[in-house]
Amino acid sequence: MKVQFNLMQLRWNVFLSLLLAVIFVACSDDDDSNTEPAGTTDDDVTMTDDDASMTDDDMVEEPENKSSGFVIVGSTSSGSELVKYSEELPTGNIDLSDGKDFAAFFPVALYDNALYMARVDNSAGFSKVVVDADGEVVEEAVIPTIDDGSFQIAVKDSETGVFQDRATPDIISIFNPTTLEVTGNIDLSAGLVPGDIDQRYQRFMFRGDDVFAPIRGNDLGESFPTLVVHQGNVGTGTFVGDTERIGNGFSDILYFNDFGQNVLDSQGNLYIVDAGNVEGQGVPARVNKIPAGSNEIDPDYTFEPAAILNPANVFLPTVFTFYVVPGTDTAIAVVNSETPQEAIDIVLDAGGLENLTNEQLNQIFNILFTAASARWCELDLVNQTVTPIDGIPPVGVFAAGSVFTHEGDYFIPVATPDETAYYRWNATTGAVSQAFTISGADLVGVFNIANNN
Repeated sequence: MKVQFNLMQLRWNVFLSLLLAVIFVACSDDDDSNTEPAGTTDDDVTMTDDDASMTDDDMVEEPENKSSGFVIVGSTSSGSELVKYSEELPTGNIDLSDGKDFAAFFPVALYDNALYMARVDNSAGFSKVVVDADGEVVEEAVIPTIDDGSFQIAVKDSETGVFQDRATPDIISIFNPTTLEVTGNIDLSAGLVPGDIDQRYQRFMFRGDDVFAPIRGNDLGESFPTLVVHQGNVGTGTFVGDTERIGNGFSDILYFNDFGQNVLDSQGNLYIVDAGNVEGQGVPARVNKIPAGSNEIDPDYTFEPAAILNPANVFLPTVFTFYVVPGTDTAIAVVNSETPQEAIDIVLDAGGLENLTNEQLNQIFNILFTAASARWCELDLVNQTVTPIDGIPPVGVFAAGSVFTHEGDYFIPVATPDETAYYRWNATTGAVSQAFTISGADLVGVFNIANNN
């Protein structure tokens, strides 16, 4: 039976696609130059005899791209992205109003000083973006796809990455991030998909050669009453299995994109964090654990940070931007601590959730993005405790931004109606201070290109 996709969820996905740095779906374009099927190899690139006749005197060494520095990204009211590069850690205020304008710029992976994302001109394919020797942020190379809505790509190391061309929902492609050569495919058609619909992969997470991928519906981002995760192996190019987080049997469980690969603790346990149900149906977001040596979500590990932080918050007990502190059993995340009173009042005035109009739904979603109802928290993954980080202001639960590290400190985004900033946090001492502010655009994120994701 095909899973039905309700109006509230559709509006939710549309709203997220406009405002989040994590839901990065590219729009279509009439450019036919990028419709070559996924799977293009170096053999498809041809050279003539004239091209091969260069002598040593003709060879000019190209200047190297930047290997350190910071790429700062913000969204404009017109829907484009403004991007700046800073060679040093930003200080004071960074004004993005004169940044380089891209049609789209939503990184989902960073490795060997290069950012990977859906095409920055909104055409079909994936961009590999670097900072050149002159400090210019440029698209260095492209992986073509057929479907211009393809958006999910991830990098394991210098030789291995994966992406999905949504024209082939059951297939993920393996590629070399250095050369962008497509080296193989994994057929995941044996994986469980609730309902008779095509799936897309929301994220790829690596543990060794295994890659784990939560699914949603391919057409409209449909979600399911369970969180389903497919697994393949990039070494053998084979399907390994699937696993799921069981909900209450009828309420959808959402999964949102997140940046990078910080999902493993010191023991090799892998964590996949869902958003729970965001329609007021009382299914809390959960930190799901796939133990080291296992391919299955542990049904006995039921860590629900928002429900722990405030058990009375039954309307929106959700979590966002989960990041495991490397080498530890601690993570940081945005955890919603309460339902904004303005949203509650709208529901009460309507006489219940079932009576909300489209206009009232829009009002509620705007409130949830902007109201300071969530806290950046430390999550103890062993003892399942939740501790707000003192000194970091409350934020909207779905406020944008990505965490980055520099010289042992963690830099945490804070985007509220009062400020757009990054705060410096030392995980050892707990010290917190405002590092820099951003103006001229709405925050998407800051990326330290010296980090690997």
